[in-house]
Amino acid sequence: MVTLNDIAAACDVSRTTVSRVLSQDPGFSVSPQTRELILTTAASMNYKPGQRKLKSKASPEKHPENADLPSILKIGMLNFDFKTREVKASDYYNAVCASVISALQDLDLAARIEFRYILKDSYEELADLDALVVLGKIHLDPDHPFVSRIRYKVSIDYISPENQFDSVRPDFYRVIQMAVEHFQANGHHDIGYIGGCDFITQFSYGKRERTQDIRQLAFRDYCLKHHVDPDSRIWITDTFSAEDGYRITDQLLEKHTLPDAILFGSDDLALGSYQAFHEHAIKIGEDVSIIGIDNMPFSRFLNPALTTIALNPVLVGRSAAYALASQILQGRNFPLTIHPPVELIERKSCRKR
Repeated sequence: MVTLNDIAAACDVSRTTVSRVLSQDPGFSVSPQTRELILTTAASMNYKPGQRKLKSKASPEKHPENADLPSILKIGMLNFDFKTREVKASDYYNAVCASVISALQDLDLAARIEFRYILKDSYEELADLDALVVLGKIHLDPDHPFVSRIRYKVSIDYISPENQFDSVRPDFYRVIQMAVEHFQANGHHDIGYIGGCDFITQFSYGKRERTQDIRQLAFRDYCLKHHVDPDSRIWITDTFSAEDGYRITDQLLEKHTLPDAILFGSDDLALGSYQAFHEHAIKIGEDVSIIGIDNMPFSRFLNPALTTIALNPVLVGRSAAYALASQILQGRNFPLTIHPPVELIERKSCRKR
């Protein structure tokens, strides 16, 4: 079982620092780099806080509008990445998950909180949950008895059927707009997009349905608005991985079809492109300007450092936790869609012409 001491040793910080970061202590000051390191390390080590006593019990007297609060709040965390592959410290959903857990622990929801990772593709795994956090594009039947019995639900990065759950997701139309405006401000108007395929997984069936990613749709709308043929400026590969980023960039460079400014759908795709550009003797930031999406920890260490749009997974996770809290503590029974703010991190991979 992973402990706070294990995380502290891995990050070379004190146990107190780890504890206060994971509990989102508002009075504790630490650098953004250290905070990010602790959160991603905790996620990569599959740290499970387990049952934690809170400062005070969320009693019916404190919250008369929701008098039947459970003394033990059982919260399910559903994401297929938890069981299908090795967890990486930079993984977006693991950073989001760590943030959800630490924020929920810090809220006065119940005398005790139990977190459960849903590792089986079965509705029976949801049978006795009080709350459910769905991380990623997983389609659940909202009318299934085991789902409808869960009073408090929130979905991250996917709008539930008929908007029956709260949804927390970055506004990718805003992300695309910010990237395009930054390119244009630097004198780049011939802009392309390299992205990956998206999939929606049907829970309990294991069936993955291919769909267009919202980043791709947003960039397509930009092209149409500016009378640009989308098919000449959008290239889609199988995944958002660095390997596919290298492969598709290399192919397009061989065909001499790339514009002088490229937006990548993920930092991993952009990472792969660095090797392809290097092999073709093309200098990033001089011969071509690129922007990524995610602000992964490695992006600032690339040469040149990658300009990127930060999706703020910690804030995404906290927003989901607060959405649950408003359902639990205030009895809110109507769904919300929340778009946490995004931020453009300007570095040297995108420069003025």
